[in-house]
Amino acid sequence: MKKKIFLFFLPGLILFSLYGAYRYYGKYQEDKRRASFYENLTDTSSPTVTVLRDSIWIAYQNEKRTIHVYVPPSYEKDSTSRYPVIYLMDGESSFNDLENMGPEWQTDEVINDADQNGRPTAIVIGINQSEDRDAEYTPWKNEDNPNAHGEQFGNWVAKELKEWVDANYRTDPSPEATTIGGISRSGMMAYYMLMQHPNTFGNAIIQSPSMWVDHERLMNMDLKVDQLAKKKIFVSVGEYEGRVMIPHAEQIYEKFKAKGLREAQLKYAQIPGEGHWHVTWRKSFAIAYPWMFPA
Repeated sequence: MKKKIFLFFLPGLILFSLYGAYRYYGKYQEDKRRASFYENLTDTSSPTVTVLRDSIWIAYQNEKRTIHVYVPPSYEKDSTSRYPVIYLMDGESSFNDLENMGPEWQTDEVINDADQNGRPTAIVIGINQSEDRDAEYTPWKNEDNPNAHGEQFGNWVAKELKEWVDANYRTDPSPEATTIGGISRSGMMAYYMLMQHPNTFGNAIIQSPSMWVDHERLMNMDLKVDQLAKKKIFVSVGEYEGRVMIPHAEQIYEKFKAKGLREAQLKYAQIPGEGHWHVTWRKSFAIAYPWMFPA
């Protein structure tokens, strides 16, 4: 009898063991790649990236914040054109391995390539994370984060920071030309800010969103069909990001799909062979940008 029970469960045990080995091997390869990045860090930013260190005032926090500003190579050559703007949270990771202390997202390289090939370009504003990142990137207070002030932070980006950027750079200030983006917890915030400020942010780049922070309340946020009519939404997640992150990213995609967004407005990408780290978001942005700004 015991032998029959063992034989009954044996195929399942073999499959479980093979799956475990597959996941372990993937993590092992990822750890090797991370180690090689950290050993060879150099300045990788483009000449048109400016770091405004501790320069932008956040009144409600009574502090200054560092932002990173990228303009396309053609910006200084053409004094009349206005550009769409991408706001990226966790923005110290956008342009420079040394600023990020790890692999940057190569945001500038992607747009430089678009510029060289006559395709649409954009200004990018990378917003440094705060010392209390979790509080800043959590919309509402909850048991896990009683000091959360993400709603105030979102208001600051949508109003004060955007007003400053529009006043100091040749931007197209319309919602259709304004994109909010982030990764992990700030990816969740990109979703939140798209929903909370639909008249400011016409588009969103939502990468590996940590929706578990307040899943039910976040997914209950809603926009009317006419509020979504002109929006473009990109959602991505790494293949190895697990049984929570992947379904949550898929749920965001399905939520907007159910609202009637067409393929030209909504895209989902699962990044092969990658987990929850910066190379995933580097590869993700390289897919997101040309889709969001087609020739």
